[in-house]
Amino acid sequence: MKSLMIFVLLSSLNAVAEEAKKLVQPTREVAIIVTKEGYYPKSLSVFEGEKIKFFVTSTVEEPNCLIVESHKVFMAANKGKVTEAEVVFENAGEFAFYCPSSKNDGKVVVLKKFSPKREVASEIQPWVPKEY
Repeated sequence: MKSLMIFVLLSSLNAVAEEAKKLVQPTREVAIIVTKEGYYPKSLSVFEGEKIKFFVTSTVEEPNCLIVESHKVFMAANKGKVTEAEVVFENAGEFAFYCPSSKNDGKVVVLKKFSPKREVASEIQPWVPKEY
């Protein structure tokens, strides 16, 4: 009976741990406004592996859009309306965003995610007090 209870407890703990792993990826929300001068902001910095949720709107009547290079993202930018899309930047680098109809352009700089390197001490020397 005890072994069955332990098995059930371990199974439920594993299920909770797996569910927590799925929910860990945060989402960065980025708002971009299309003006007659271009995109605001014109440059964004994100980390590789991050999920980015774009919100795009416009302050001008002319047709505008936002296309993100190499990520299959196209969003219309209409005055008074907000368009949204999600994308994950898997690799570090610079990716252009632009609109061919208005000649607006900008870039997303994807930074490499820092992973601390563990140093392995080859020779461990214990501290020894000096003899006087």
